[in-house]
Amino acid sequence: MSSVTQFAEVLARFEPSPAGEVSIQPCSTLFSHPKEMASSSSSSSSSSSSSDIGVILNELTCPVCFELYKEPICLPCGHSFCRVCLETSWEKREADAGCVCPNCREVFPQKPKLKKNVIVANLVENMKLKKGKFGLGVEVQDAEHGDVNVKEGMKSGGSESYCELCNGEAAKRCVPCEILCCEKHLKPHQQKGHKLVDPRVKIEELRCVEHGKPILLYCKDDGSLMCVTCRGGQHWDHDVVGVEIAHAELKDVLAAKYPHVSQSMESVASQLRQVQKEEEKTENSSRDAEDSLEEKRRLVCQFGNESVDLMKSEINKRKMEKLSLLGKQREKLEQQMEDLRQGKSTMDTALQDLESISFLQGSKDLLKRLETMSDFKSVKRTPLPVLDFSKEEKNLDGLIMLNKNFLEKIQKRQVEHPEKVELDQNNLRRLYGRSPSLDPNSAHRRIKISRDLRTATRTRTDNQYRKHPDRFDCWTQVVSCDCFSSGRHYWEVDVRSSSWWDIGICLNSMGRKGEDSCLGANPESWCLWKHNNKFSADHNDRCTSLSVPRDHERFGFFLDCEAGELTCFGDSRVLHVFRGNFTDPVKPAIGVWDHGGSVHFVHLLI
Repeated sequence: MSSVTQFAEVLARFEPSPAGEVSIQPCSTLFSHPKEMASSSSSSSSSSSSSDIGVILNELTCPVCFELYKEPICLPCGHSFCRVCLETSWEKREADAGCVCPNCREVFPQKPKLKKNVIVANLVENMKLKKGKFGLGVEVQDAEHGDVNVKEGMKSGGSESYCELCNGEAAKRCVPCEILCCEKHLKPHQQKGHKLVDPRVKIEELRCVEHGKPILLYCKDDGSLMCVTCRGGQHWDHDVVGVEIAHAELKDVLAAKYPHVSQSMESVASQLRQVQKEEEKTENSSRDAEDSLEEKRRLVCQFGNESVDLMKSEINKRKMEKLSLLGKQREKLEQQMEDLRQGKSTMDTALQDLESISFLQGSKDLLKRLETMSDFKSVKRTPLPVLDFSKEEKNLDGLIMLNKNFLEKIQKRQVEHPEKVELDQNNLRRLYGRSPSLDPNSAHRRIKISRDLRTATRTRTDNQYRKHPDRFDCWTQVVSCDCFSSGRHYWEVDVRSSSWWDIGICLNSMGRKGEDSCLGANPESWCLWKHNNKFSADHNDRCTSLSVPRDHERFGFFLDCEAGELTCFGDSRVLHVFRGNFTDPVKPAIGVWDHGGSVHFVHLLI
C-alpha cells in the first residue's frame, strides 16, 4: 500500500466523536518499528490507527530538523528534505566537497536542481489541518534515532561545537561522514560501525596534509602518520603498519615503561623530600648563623664604641689638666710683661727730659724703680706631661688588623668554596641548570625535531623543511636555540636511543654548509663523540680517546664562559675538560648518525 493511500485511510478513521474528542495513544507509540506494527495488527482499531499515523508522521518528517517538511524537495537519490535544511547543510560544508545527501551521504559533483515535491507538500498540509482539527500534539518522535522528542520550530545548528543536524551539543564527530553529531543523531553512525572521535578533533587533523585522504597508516621509521597514497611514495621501503596496530603497540610500550616511570617518580619524590628537608635545614641553620653573627656584630661594635669613648674621655681629662697649668703660667707672664712695659715707659720719659733740675729731681724714684726691676727673674716653667696614647692606639690597631685578617680568611674561603660546588652535578643542576631547545631552522633535512623541540631523530628520508641559511646541508646535525656568551650554564643529554652521536657546543658563527661544518672537525666546535662503544673528545679535527667504563644513559655539560672551560660529565664523573674562548656566543649542538637514533635534551627541574 502506498504512503498516500495509507495516509488517506488513516485520516478517514479520525472523525470527531460527539464530544469532539479523539482517542489517541500517547506519542511514544506513534513511531513504532514496522515489525512491531505488523505484530500488533490484531490490536484494537484505536491502537492500530495511532500506529498508522505514526508511520505517516515519520514519512513526513525531515531527517535533518525532525519537523514536518517545509517546502519539501527530493534529491536524485530519493531522499527528501526541507529546502532550507538541505541548503544550510550544504553551506556548512567546504565549497570543494560537493553536495552530499545528509541521509545516505551520496555525493553529487554538481548541485542538482531542487524541485518542490508537490505530493509530499500536500500531505504535510493535510496532516497539519488534521492535527489542528483533532487536537493532536505538536511533538514528533524519531524512531530511527532512539525515540527522542524534537520540538517543532527547532533551528539547525551552525557552530562547530554543535550537532550539524540540530541544535544539540555535539557528542562525537563521525570521521567517514565528516559530521558532528549529538547523542540522538549518533546512534545510526554507531550501528554502521563508523569511526567516532572527540568533537574537538578537526577533520583536517585526520587527513593527510599532502593528499587530503584519511590517515590510516603509521611509519615506524619516521614516526609519521600517512595515508594509503603516501605508502607508495617515499615510505615504500619503510616499516609501515596501520594506525590501530601502531596505537596498540605504542600503548604496550608505554605500559611496559609505566612501572619504571612510577618507580622513578617514587625515587625522585623521595629525593625531592630529602632536598626539601635539606633546604629547610639550610634555611634554619643560615638564619641561626646570621642571628649569631648579628649578636657578635653588636658586641664588637659595643666594644669598639666603649673603647673609643673611654679613650676620648681620658684624652679630654688630660687636656683640661694641662690647659689649667698653662693658663696659670700665661697669667703670671702677662703680669710681668705689664710691669716691664710700665718701667720702660718711665725710662723713655726720663731720657727725653732735657732739664737737669727736673731730671735730677725724679732720678731718685727712677733708680729705686729700676732696682726693683733688676730683681726680676724669669718664671720657672714646670714641664707638663705629654698627651701620649700610642699604647692604646696600638691596641686598637691590633684589633683592626685582627679583623682584617679575619675578613681575608672569610673571602678566601668564599673563593674556594664554589670550586668544590661546581664539581657536584646535583648542585650544578640546581645552580646553573638549563633546558635547551632545538632550532628547527638549523636541523639537517634528515633530522626530525619533536614537537617540544627537545628530541632530534635521524630519519632515512628527507623531512619537509623550508630553505634556511642556518640549516646544515652536509652533516645530520642541529644546534640549540639557546646562545651563551657569559655566565655559567649546565645541561644534560639523554643518549639511550642512539649508538652513534656527537654532542657538545659550537660557535654561533660556525658555518653550516659543506664538509667543514662537522662538529669537532673545525676550530669552532668542541664535542664528545661515540661510535661502536668507543668515545673521544674532538676539537679542530683532533681526537682524544676517552676511557668510559660503561655505556652511560646521560651526559652532562658545564660551560663556564669567563673561565673558558667546557666540562663533560658521565655519571658524575668528569670525562674531559675543553678550554677555549667561550665569551664569543656558543650554542649546544647535537649530531645523530644512526638511522632511527634519537638524542634528547633533558628537561631539568630548576
